[in-house]
Amino acid sequence: MKKLRHASPFVVSFALFAASLFVFAACQKKTPAPTAETASPKAEAALVTIDDLTAVLGKADAENSGAADVQIGQDGVLINYHYFLIKEQAFDKAFGPHIAPKIRDLYAKIKPLDRIAFDVSVADLGNELWKPRLHFAVDRKLVEETDWTKLLGTDFFQVVKDLKTFD
Repeated sequence: MKKLRHASPFVVSFALFAASLFVFAACQKKTPAPTAETASPKAEAALVTIDDLTAVLGKADAENSGAADVQIGQDGVLINYHYFLIKEQAFDKAFGPHIAPKIRDLYAKIKPLDRIAFDVSVADLGNELWKPRLHFAVDRKLVEETDWTKLLGTDFFQVVKDLKTFD
């Protein structure tokens, strides 16, 4: 009759450890990384970076109009935009042609982008006393349906969503 050999405690421990790793790996759910097509509205905003937005809009400073602050949250993107009004320039006619090509470029370059809200503040060039002027929003559907090449200054305010003006 043969005598049975017992496995050493090290071998038993190693075998249990390897088996538990195998079971753990097999049970893990494989989730693909979100894309623009699969992301929820909350996750969509997470795919957009402040650097992406300011690369197109510009960063506001003492001499340039641009994004002064960007907030990316679960409801989308909110941009606090500073616009320098050049003397004797009518805001209603100048702002649309200024911002419309930037909005078109944002959506062309940043695929996961859907809704953006803008809070626009205005100051005269050389004067950094910023006054809230308007709030509006756009989304991908609106941008894709709009013929941006024929959009005139005053038409811009008829196209955007949730327009609120402050005087």
